[in-house]
Amino acid sequence: MSNAFNISSGRTSFMGNTSYTVTAFSEHTVDPTTTNTTLNSSFIGTASLTSTKNPLNDTIRDDLTAKKYDTVYLADDDSLELIPEFIAANYVDYIYAPLCATLGIIGNVLAFWVLVRARYKSSTYVYMASLSVSDTIVQIVNILFLVRKFPGHETMTHGTCGLVFFLLYFSIHYNVVVMVTMTVERWVAITFPLRAALWFSVKRARVVVIVEAVLVIGLDMQHLFLRGMVYDEIAGGYFCVPRGDRTTFYLFKVWPWVDAFIYCYAPLACLVVFNILIVRQVRLSRNFQSTSNPAVASGTSTSQVKSPKMTDKEAQLTRMLLLVTTAFLVFVSPMAVIIVVERYHWIPDTARGKAQYHLVRTVFNNLDYTNHALNFLLYCLSGQRFRRELRQTFSCVCTGSGGINSTSASGREFRRGVSMTSLPGANSCTELSTENAYM
Repeated sequence: MSNAFNISSGRTSFMGNTSYTVTAFSEHTVDPTTTNTTLNSSFIGTASLTSTKNPLNDTIRDDLTAKKYDTVYLADDDSLELIPEFIAANYVDYIYAPLCATLGIIGNVLAFWVLVRARYKSSTYVYMASLSVSDTIVQIVNILFLVRKFPGHETMTHGTCGLVFFLLYFSIHYNVVVMVTMTVERWVAITFPLRAALWFSVKRARVVVIVEAVLVIGLDMQHLFLRGMVYDEIAGGYFCVPRGDRTTFYLFKVWPWVDAFIYCYAPLACLVVFNILIVRQVRLSRNFQSTSNPAVASGTSTSQVKSPKMTDKEAQLTRMLLLVTTAFLVFVSPMAVIIVVERYHWIPDTARGKAQYHLVRTVFNNLDYTNHALNFLLYCLSGQRFRRELRQTFSCVCTGSGGINSTSASGREFRRGVSMTSLPGANSCTELSTENAYM
């Protein structure tokens, strides 16, 4: 497969510009006034994108890459590959990023499996399952871009050029939309607990995630058509590039800010506000419960006895949500900051400065991807019910269909007052199901 121009990191839009990662061999002259991209190959061992006709070239110079050899270059300075910061950035890309993507896919698939098989679902579980799907897509696309950094491997074709970018933007935008929706619903559930039971349900949550998916598809469908594979006779390869001058301007000047607002700034603002409101409401609820304990202790009604159980369930869901959204704030905030800093303040003009910038950009970019790989771990750490569902799922798989059937039977016998240990074929799967019946 011939080598071709490629976007070094897929995440070009909300980055503003990429990290100058050029795995290349030649000196390039980019002419955005035409619909084609011309490469003047001089095989000088480095890569440099030069601006000749249009100020827009400055952005294209930062966003386009090419590759042939396995050495990653940043600019037209051979000494960059010897700078420690540049070497460290390469290690992050070639070692940490593939490991993070692989573990992230495994964890997200497990999380989705557990959430959709849970016996006692809630609307929050529906949102979390949707997050697992979008996180998995993000990590798969990340692997596709990582593969392109190795010589002789190109994942862009006529059929996938626009599709890959569409999947990337759809998955990250859908992810934050669902996360904000889940956070708002949790705040409403804590603030108006009596009305929440009427407003929110698993069925309504499914409708919400479907509607949000349709809206995000409508927003990002443009990426199916904005790029195309263009063949360059001099370089002897196809390039996934914007279609035309206006499209180039839109993708490199307008869309980065739209994407940054959707993926970074708006979600960060919403999550900060609603997380503060949730924490405040939780504290108010605890204070109210502490002052109401004498009355609860003296009461004997069924509702008063069941109240602590329901409170514990809601508290677990709230802890899981706060941990997930806090992780998003921690791992995505650096990217939101550098988008502004690199545009107006940090303009490296020395080899070491460029290498340092490349390292910072690479670390922040991988932090962003890490956010899409952590949710399974966060669910396990903060959710006792999730851990029980996970153990139950694996127990049912290990015991086969017989274990699942005995689970159903155990539920019927439990309601009749029969001891679980007296049932033939009772196993860990049924025991865990019985344990969940108390929740």
